[in-house]
Amino acid sequence: MARQPKPGTQGKLPLEERRWGGRREGAGRKPKSPRPLGGPGTPHLRRPEIQRRHPVHLTLRLMPDAWNLRSQRSFRVISGALLAVRDAGLRLTHYSVQGNHLHLIAEVETRTVLSRCMRSLAIRLARGLNAMMGRKGRVIADRYHVVVLRNPQQTRNAIRYVLSDTRKHMLERGEPTPRVIADTYAAGPSDHVPRTMRLRPSVLLLEPRSWLLTDGWRRAAGS
Repeated sequence: MARQPKPGTQGKLPLEERRWGGRREGAGRKPKSPRPLGGPGTPHLRRPEIQRRHPVHLTLRLMPDAWNLRSQRSFRVISGALLAVRDAGLRLTHYSVQGNHLHLIAEVETRTVLSRCMRSLAIRLARGLNAMMGRKGRVIADRYHVVVLRNPQQTRNAIRYVLSDTRKHMLERGEPTPRVIADTYAAGPSDHVPRTMRLRPSVLLLEPRSWLLTDGWRRAAGS
């Protein structure tokens, strides 16, 4: 008959420290390219769900060695790309083109449509800008950043941020800033334009349909 261990003996046996498994420092997916302006990249997370009543604020950044986007020849490439994706389902309502990045506000039916349109936009921009610059290689620095606008305050803030972005960058650079700035590389509905900005109408834009962009944003504090 096998000898039985005394009660409680098993619980007193020494256990070796576990040295495998778990999180390791430096593990995980590595960045494929330099981050724009030396900052952190957009996390590779699942995109948020999107409903047609919620507009989206999109930001797309370019590689540091790309030419300034605020020029007529760069803007021609950007305009062609934006028109193409607008027809594919990204209803563009506001935009601002800065030296190395784009801000867009748009209405879109689903996350799938947004993903398809942004992929197409990135490809068209890369091909067009590379041809213009006479170079090859990557043009888009990182994944696009998206914020789903779900309430009036968030929508108002996004509109003011996008349409006044040129003023913000001028102040950051310490440049003389007039009371009203004329910006030929930004556009939005005339009643959305801040008093400190003067923007031209643009054929790239469509009239907003969502309540948040037509009326809801006016209900936010400070409107």
